[in-house]
Amino acid sequence: MKTVLVAINSRYEHEGLAVWYLKASCEQQNMPVTVQQYSINDNSQKVWSSILEEQPDIVAFSCYIWNRRNVLDLIGDLKKALPHSAIVVGGPEVSYEEAETDFYSAGADVVIKGEGEKKLPAVLKTIENQGVDAARELSENLNLCSDPVEYISPFCQEYLSRIKGRIAYIESSRGCPYRCSYCLSSESRGCTFFPLDKVQEDLEALVDAGAKVVKFVDRSFNINETHSLKVWDFIRKFEGRNVTFHFEINPDRLTDKQIECLFSMPKGLIQLEAGIQSVNPMSLKEVFRVMDVDQAIENLKLLVQKRNIHIHTDLIAGLPYETMESFIEAFNRVYEIKAHHLQLGFLKLIRGTRIRREAELHGYKFREYPPYEVIENKYMSTFDMLRLKGVEEVLDRTYNSGRLIKTLDYLLLYFSSPFELYESLANYMKEKGLLFQPVSAERLFNTVRSFAKKIEGMDLLALDSYLILDYASSVKNTNLPDFMKDSEVETPDLRELLDPYLEGGWKKEYKKRFMIISGFFPQKKEEVFKGIRNRMLIDMAEVCPVTGRAQTKPFKSALYPYMNNV
Repeated sequence: MKTVLVAINSRYEHEGLAVWYLKASCEQQNMPVTVQQYSINDNSQKVWSSILEEQPDIVAFSCYIWNRRNVLDLIGDLKKALPHSAIVVGGPEVSYEEAETDFYSAGADVVIKGEGEKKLPAVLKTIENQGVDAARELSENLNLCSDPVEYISPFCQEYLSRIKGRIAYIESSRGCPYRCSYCLSSESRGCTFFPLDKVQEDLEALVDAGAKVVKFVDRSFNINETHSLKVWDFIRKFEGRNVTFHFEINPDRLTDKQIECLFSMPKGLIQLEAGIQSVNPMSLKEVFRVMDVDQAIENLKLLVQKRNIHIHTDLIAGLPYETMESFIEAFNRVYEIKAHHLQLGFLKLIRGTRIRREAELHGYKFREYPPYEVIENKYMSTFDMLRLKGVEEVLDRTYNSGRLIKTLDYLLLYFSSPFELYESLANYMKEKGLLFQPVSAERLFNTVRSFAKKIEGMDLLALDSYLILDYASSVKNTNLPDFMKDSEVETPDLRELLDPYLEGGWKKEYKKRFMIISGFFPQKKEEVFKGIRNRMLIDMAEVCPVTGRAQTKPFKSALYPYMNNV
């Protein structure tokens, strides 16, 4: 029998892991299967046609929040076109709260709940030998293959041939010891750590295959000190291989040894994602999130100050007992970490989670379709959420993009808090019809400039200086943007200033590599320098592996030893 495993990923760059685990498990049982990978952005006719062309006897789907609608539509269409083919579906979206009803109604023959590595081969074998009805009965047996899953590498040659320049996923453990009520992992029991030698072999294979980013999907990577330290020490060998490793951590649980290890990591080799979610004790207690917020923030500040690791922090809007006032407090406190990315997310009431089961308790109204995002609750109105949506939009475009970091630091001097700055900018963009609209980099910078020029007491020379510095450093363009043609900021002649300090003399290509900005770069609102101007040099060839921005340094005309290494 010919079996096709179908994965519909959220984006092309992301290569889903589940179907490759299932393929490895089936083939270990001498049951060959074919994998078909798509993204939700693929043309539906392309997906439909390519599955039909396989003329499968069995089609198995892996269903998640992002592809639920796609999968349901495909099941219905396939059942009409291939009535004698069996359709099997599994994944988080079918595993809880009688979710199988929708899939059976659409035309699915068998629904597999929970981990599928042992269950799918058993179901496929039963379909082949006894038929679909027997397979459905087997799948509904709650004790089917309930033993812990043993590690089977999903990284076959077919997978590795697809991963160059893309994002790969790997897990060194499965499950989570925490019980956060909004997370599906809270429904699992215990945490299983996979053999490190096998994980290390797979890491070697992924790096050799050219993966751009390797994301560990472990829910709380640092909870086992010995395990995490061994993995972190192992990946040091990949320095200079043009790969980054991503880990999700509990920042308050970082031990002294773990922090020391992270301090010594090669620059840009790893990224850390740390969920703070809230600083409201009542909210954290209600969702069973165990965290020492003060310790978490302190540890993250230490890591950011080291400047060798990209730090990503998370906040969730819409948690129980979280008012607008307490959320603003959380935003301002977490912003002080100065992480490279601050994700302002909104609560999703995912099927199977305790918070969804208790939705009425807190007056939740949420979207009935994926991703089941909160609309309002007892503590925040719909318009409160809309207000935060504007802040999220502006935060992502200006701060999380890494484009306007220096400018935002300067603008913050004119506001009482970070939240006030971003909400003011969101309101301005809304007035201009630019909120939630596509905006080019140049137009974004010009919009921020127009917004800032209206701020009382704004130093326009300092504003333009930081904007040009950010623009050149993030866009990596040595030409002054058109909207800055009226600025008092100057870009002096490169050759005249650099020639005395260049070993081997001036080269024509330096014109596209370097940029000198002569402007005003105060660190305080009323700061005064002894000179009229100060200068910054931007080197487009030296890109920070942590921020992705071109290197900037103060330019000293009397002495610039850095240039001797050009």
